[in-house]
Amino acid sequence: MGQIRFKDYLKDYLEYYHITNKDFANRISITPKHLISILNGDSDLSSQVIDNIALVTNIPSDYIYKIEANYKFECTILEYLNTKHLTKTQYLNKFHYKYLLENNFLTFTDKEDKLEIIKDILKFLRVTGPEKVYEIDSISTTYYKSKNDKVELLLLWLEKCYRQTWEQTINIYQKENISVLVQYILDCARKFEFDPQKLVQKFNEYGIYLVIQEDIPGSKIRGAFKVHREVPSIYLTYKHRRIADIYFALLHELAHCKSDFNKAKGSSLVSFDIDTSLESEENADRQAYQWMVDDCYYYNVCCKKDYDIEKENKYPKSFIIYRLAKDHYIRYDSKIYQQYNILL
Repeated sequence: MGQIRFKDYLKDYLEYYHITNKDFANRISITPKHLISILNGDSDLSSQVIDNIALVTNIPSDYIYKIEANYKFECTILEYLNTKHLTKTQYLNKFHYKYLLENNFLTFTDKEDKLEIIKDILKFLRVTGPEKVYEIDSISTTYYKSKNDKVELLLLWLEKCYRQTWEQTINIYQKENISVLVQYILDCARKFEFDPQKLVQKFNEYGIYLVIQEDIPGSKIRGAFKVHREVPSIYLTYKHRRIADIYFALLHELAHCKSDFNKAKGSSLVSFDIDTSLESEENADRQAYQWMVDDCYYYNVCCKKDYDIEKENKYPKSFIIYRLAKDHYIRYDSKIYQQYNILL
């Protein structure tokens, strides 16, 4: 089906009511030549002409504006695809659109029409065209752990998380709240407890949005930290699905909240599930490790050959096992690792 403009409806209207171009042009205060130009698609409808048409025909002006805006939106998309030499399918593949459709990631108008799917994705991202996608969230200066070639997936995930914060009610945030939340995480980990609902409630209580959202396959996102109008927000995925892994990711983002609050006002600080040499990410990792198990205790007690995890009662066993595996003291496939860093 071709693109629809209001001129197409207007032609039908004039024909149905047997109205001549000259008569209608006179009624809406334009010349017949101008009306013919509109009907041929050579001239856009000005706001004054739209208001006049609405007045004369009783067709709501909002309806006319909506049709024209939709047409221009489609033109912007098609022009972009043509310039980039992309088919609709090639463009949609950047967003893993089949996964979005299968998992109802967002609301789709028509799952069979690829142009409509593109429009729905762009509307979800709250942009006026494909070019604007890459200007979201200062994406060019986002603090990656690596060169990520899945920017579109990252943006979809960030938007999904952001929209979930709309459903949360939070108290006032203070820097001192971080230590309270760290202690809460330690207490939960000691009991091998991971309850997303309770975590969100606790973080909201202490002034931080918290969203735990499945990532889109292929994105390698571990988490992100963002400040919205002075309100800190932490977004997490379920990478690896082990208790110490996800708590480490949460502590990592809390470390950003502690040290990079102002930096996160300009763009999201995104962590990927791969090694990094970026200083801000390495610093957040170090702080997270320190919170999990104090470095002095870890190196002087836990790393010794005679250390017995069964007797550990000072720090969460899963956190110690997690660090020991990271530092190659034990294997990830070892029985002790599987026993204490439990699957969620």
